[in-house]
Amino acid sequence: PGLARLRLSSIEVNHLGEELVRALRETTTVSCHLHVPLQSGDDAVLAAMGRRYTVATYLRRLARADGFNITTDVIVGFPGEDEHAFENTLRAVEAGGITQVHVFPYSPRPGTRTAAEDTVSPAVKKARSARLRALSDESCRRRWREKLGSEDVVLVDRPGRGYGDDYTPWLVEAPVGELLRVRADRVTEEGILGVAA
Repeated sequence: PGLARLRLSSIEVNHLGEELVRALRETTTVSCHLHVPLQSGDDAVLAAMGRRYTVATYLRRLARADGFNITTDVIVGFPGEDEHAFENTLRAVEAGGITQVHVFPYSPRPGTRTAAEDTVSPAVKKARSARLRALSDESCRRRWREKLGSEDVVLVDRPGRGYGDDYTPWLVEAPVGELLRVRADRVTEEGILGVAA
């Protein structure tokens, strides 16, 4: 009682079961957003990372959350990632309907299995990261454009900015901490410009 909005933070795809999704859909308090790390869209790279899922499993489980805004994490340039594996990652991001991708170039960590390996050059990591970020930016803007003319309730978390129900960023003028009903007026580089509805 009294809680206006709850957002579930990052969860592993293997926890994205039917029971959880059903529970998320049953309440208007929970945001329609899930952050589900992908890490790679290539099965061989996922196996080398020690991940316990395949791309097909990831996409099948993600499909349960149809209508949610899905964001993710991807590691670019993991040892052994060739161009084909990276292209698989781009395809997986698109197939999953993922909007924002947090891109992390691989860097060796002491004590890990791959600590002595770093087979992808910094220049290739940088280029692949730029390509993935560009895809992420376009996916975000596509989702934002779909909202033009519609209304949402924005939680203002800092001066001039806030997040809608599905964690879409909005530009709004209201006191920090306020929940404000707004209409999507136009899309900017930073989010949706909202006007009071």
